[in-house]
Amino acid sequence: MKRRPRFSRIGRLLATTFVIVLMALFGVPEARAETLVVVASSPGDGDALAVSPPSISVTFNLALGSAVTMIVNCNGAQMAVPSARTSADQFSIVLDLSTTPLPAGNCGVEWSAQALGGSIQSGKLAFKIAQSTVTATAPPTQTTVAPQSTAPSTPTVIVDPAAMKGPLVLARLLSSFGLAVLFGALVLIAVAWPEGVEYVVTIRFLRSAWILALAGTVAVVACLTAQMTGKSFSASLSPTSWKDLSDTIPGKAALARLLFCGAAGWVAIRPERAIDPTTQLPALALPGLAVVTLGISRTGGELELVGYVAGAAHVLAMAVWFGGLVLLARVVLSGPGQEDLVHATRGFGRLATPALAITVLTGVVQMYRLDVGYLTSRTHGQVLILKILAVAGVIFVGVTTRQFIRARLTRVDVLSSALAKRLSRAVGMEALGGALILLLTSWMLALQPGKLADAGNGPSNYAFHKQFIDAKAANDVTVFVTPALVGPNAVFVKLTKPVSAVTAFTVTFSPPADQVVPSIVLSPPLAEAGSVSLPLSEGVPFSAPGAWTMTVSILTAQGEFRDSVVFSVLPANGSAAAATTPSLTLPVVSIAPTTTTVLSVVPVAVTVVGEPTASTVAP
Repeated sequence: MKRRPRFSRIGRLLATTFVIVLMALFGVPEARAETLVVVASSPGDGDALAVSPPSISVTFNLALGSAVTMIVNCNGAQMAVPSARTSADQFSIVLDLSTTPLPAGNCGVEWSAQALGGSIQSGKLAFKIAQSTVTATAPPTQTTVAPQSTAPSTPTVIVDPAAMKGPLVLARLLSSFGLAVLFGALVLIAVAWPEGVEYVVTIRFLRSAWILALAGTVAVVACLTAQMTGKSFSASLSPTSWKDLSDTIPGKAALARLLFCGAAGWVAIRPERAIDPTTQLPALALPGLAVVTLGISRTGGELELVGYVAGAAHVLAMAVWFGGLVLLARVVLSGPGQEDLVHATRGFGRLATPALAITVLTGVVQMYRLDVGYLTSRTHGQVLILKILAVAGVIFVGVTTRQFIRARLTRVDVLSSALAKRLSRAVGMEALGGALILLLTSWMLALQPGKLADAGNGPSNYAFHKQFIDAKAANDVTVFVTPALVGPNAVFVKLTKPVSAVTAFTVTFSPPADQVVPSIVLSPPLAEAGSVSLPLSEGVPFSAPGAWTMTVSILTAQGEFRDSVVFSVLPANGSAAAATTPSLTLPVVSIAPTTTTVLSVVPVAVTVVGEPTASTVAP
């Protein structure tokens, strides 16, 4: 007769986990938030404009949430303008003025924004407009200028996203803990313990794990929404506020996790579906897909696609090991029993070793992508060191336990009370180590890895990038520059719109106003949608540090689209001494006798325009 294991300690496991989480959260140092820095603005601070700009944008070094504001004042009066928004790439605040041009005079902009997971920061910029924009014409002798309202706008109430850091860490822990336990337990039942679904205690265990996973995942979605929108946690619990998460890959992964986790209730309520051949595949796939989304909680870094694959394999293997471990400790080994308990214990030993090996191997891949070279200098790397130590301890305990299981259960058909108690203690220690690892992993997701922080935040790890889109979305071009230092710089140009019929396309880099150095003009050979790149070895030669202006001009049958942005070029070695003309390795096609040097580069032509100097033109 099969024994019914006692379930008296299952509640104690959850209570112990909560206590460990709270102690760890209060005992760890506050994560250092990355500083939000303005890298460019359009118009630039102090610019003199002929007429009102079509839009105002401020670009930062870090991705932003959607809780951004801009207040515009002209000639001492606050302007009634549309609400500011976050750009598509999440690195800029954009204020559209196409329908509400600003009047002539002195104008100032006060902005407020926050990096994802960072504190709110604010700043100002000012510019001057020479004349008002004509918006409508009456008879030929009269012009009508759009009136400007001086009514003050209602300030936006923003919740500091830094307040969500602790709750988000806890929510991620509960979500990953519940999903890992649910999936790993179902895998162990399907592979080695089909009799387990006959026990009431097993059914209750799986349902408790599912409820914990669902509650934790809802909390993760709400915390991420609060960080992106600036809303309170309670307001972010409404599903109608979750649409902002679809703008990012981690946000989409969180929404998909919630969907799959909710659907996994289908098997949690009826776990026998995990051993029925007709329903086994979807029964394991639903919680498995929810687990996979845990591996897509971070984007960027070297070999990003490899990172997604390694992340998915990492969390799946971790869940098989940790979920089976918790089921073994809390249900299978909670008391003496018959032969099926022995088979379940042996089956876990066969699953645990390869699962733990895959977890460690994929973890090394992620460490190489994100932290090599920054293990001791960044908080993310320092927490990773703690995680490595915890994993080493867990591996030692796990190997010892598996050796003991093989030695004691090889010829045993019944699990005695003394043996179950001894194995339960050993497996329980390994499970607590696994919970600590999950806590450290949740904490690390709130930190910025060193290689991501220093590689820039644009796609392909370019140091700076800017997407130019007009008000009607008829033109869409993105320009990437790296390393944005004095000397040669790689440039990547991506034209999305218009898709064809481009008659002229230029990207101009104008030097700072206080520097007498050449301007640089690129002519990307793109007559239709596509992309071209200029490698670092043949790079655009920025010859002085300071605020350079990038201007994009696209000419089509519909007219010319022209837009500019200001970005920072830093000295090559961090000092003004580096502000010298770089040694150019580009082939010189011709040298004009006056002021123009033409450099031919495949696939982009580079034209340097300016006064010749001894370092740029041969005598």
